[in-house]
Amino acid sequence: MSIPEILSALTTPFDEDGAIDHESFARRLEDVAATLDGVFVAGTTGEFLALDVTERAALAEQALEVLGPQRVVIHVGSSSTRQSLEITERVAALGAIRFAAITPHYLAASTAGITRHWEAIAKECGGELYGYVFPDVAVTDLAPADLPEVLESGITGLKVSGAASARVEEYLEAAPDGFKLWSGNDADLPATMAAGGTGTVSGVSSAAPTLWQDLSRALATQDAAAIAAAQQRIARLVPLLGPSIANIKHALHRTTGEASTCRMTIDQPDGEQIARIDQALSDLDLLDMVTS
Repeated sequence: MSIPEILSALTTPFDEDGAIDHESFARRLEDVAATLDGVFVAGTTGEFLALDVTERAALAEQALEVLGPQRVVIHVGSSSTRQSLEITERVAALGAIRFAAITPHYLAASTAGITRHWEAIAKECGGELYGYVFPDVAVTDLAPADLPEVLESGITGLKVSGAASARVEEYLEAAPDGFKLWSGNDADLPATMAAGGTGTVSGVSSAAPTLWQDLSRALATQDAAAIAAAQQRIARLVPLLGPSIANIKHALHRTTGEASTCRMTIDQPDGEQIARIDQALSDLDLLDMVTS
């Protein structure tokens, strides 16, 4: 089993007025840089739908400055190819070499439409482009059987989330040797690696990067006991945070002391949810840094 690449899908911190808190974002970048392999910027967890092109480029620039181009994947997906090309041009000029793009969303696209969309982005970016399949929120889906057709676009990998993350083996069976695949299922990294995947793009890891660092080290040494222990800790947290960006941001507040709002209309965790999250963070010894 190869060593996984763990990319933290960062949230975008917003202040009470809804402006991006770039100082807080810088601290998250530094934290992840010290623990994990890299970051996935302005994706679903980063509320990309609520960001304009200039804001997405600014976040990309910060990430590239802290981690360097090899450790940063910039999400450039949008509903239209025109919008995606605009952000792709901006971040490519900043030195980005790794890009991801979700399927055209809101209105479902055909397999041919997905191929045209990703092909245009691949030509513009001049680097590696990974397709992003998340049918639960994007409406557009890509079946494993259709992957060979879509490969004509020039993508060199896939990031699969939601329902698509249950098809890791099928995607890899339909892909050529060397094709990269990251699962968005935070709690299933060992299974992804056993199937021949590349790693995970994890939203929950932004709130608890050391848990995934421990798992990565255990997988690298094939220490079965350490793998099981790390996986158990991750499985304790993912169900509580994974379904909600607001829950992840609450956990970040409890582990770092930094507060952040959501721009999108996401319900905040209620009292019962907060109690369960706080108890899990306490049980996992993740509250040590909280100062207020």
